Amino acid sequence: MATKSDTPGEIRSVGRAFELLEMMQLRAPDGIRVQEAAKHLNVDPATVSRLLSTMMAHGYASRLPNRRYMLGTRSLRLAISWIDRLTQAVGPPMARVAANCGETVYLVQLIDSQAVTVARLAGGRRAMIDVEIGPSYPLWASAAGRALLSRVENRHRPLLLPPEPFTAFTPKTRTRWSEIVAAMQQAQRDGIHIEEGELDPHLSCYAIPLLHHSRDEKLAIAISFESQRSEGDRRLIRRALMKEGRELVKQI
Repeated sequence: MATKSDTPGEIRSVGRAFELLEMMQLRAPDGIRVQEAAKHLNVDPATVSRLLSTMMAHGYASRLPNRRYMLGTRSLRLAISWIDRLTQAVGPPMARVAANCGETVYLVQLIDSQAVTVARLAGGRRAMIDVEIGPSYPLWASAAGRALLSRVENRHRPLLLPPEPFTAFTPKTRTRWSEIVAAMQQAQRDGIHIEEGELDPHLSCYAIPLLHHSRDEKLAIAISFESQRSEGDRRLIRRALMKEGRELVKQI
């Protein structure tokens, strides 16, 4: 039986260690047992014990009194440091957009080949940003995804997408590379990426990439709202998003 760690070119022990990290995150705060981890990875318990011992030695796992294992302090520090840096920079501008539009504002990052939400701020709330990894969105069918894709070198963009035709989530979903290129070119002219009912027929989304040339991270901010919003509301959302996007570029 193949596991995720059987991917060609992958170092199995490293892949299994990452899977253990994911398991410990999902089972927090209860932790995981060696036997259940071995069953999940389709390996013997001794292999899991060695992996966890190594991860403990480096601070990425810790053992509870009940002999379960959970994330170590080093794992937590890595995540907290990364998220804190982003949220400190984008929190105030995201709060202003949310206050002006009354809609949820998302901070999205390109991770692997998906647009992954890393933080959000709901409209109408005081400046409290929620840090929550996920959900993720396909690059071809979301405004945030295309905003992120626009920051990737031209020659690398097709490599991040599946074979054509891309999966259609609604009748409006763009399923061809030529359609994605046209949408990104239009967004470059307009200064904003727009998606109307491509993922959900009842939702629209506007997004802009954060154009910071000194960083390798691909980031975007996006606003999702019900498609029934008036054109006046839409103009307000577009203006607020584009204005704060320019401010964010200076800070991240």
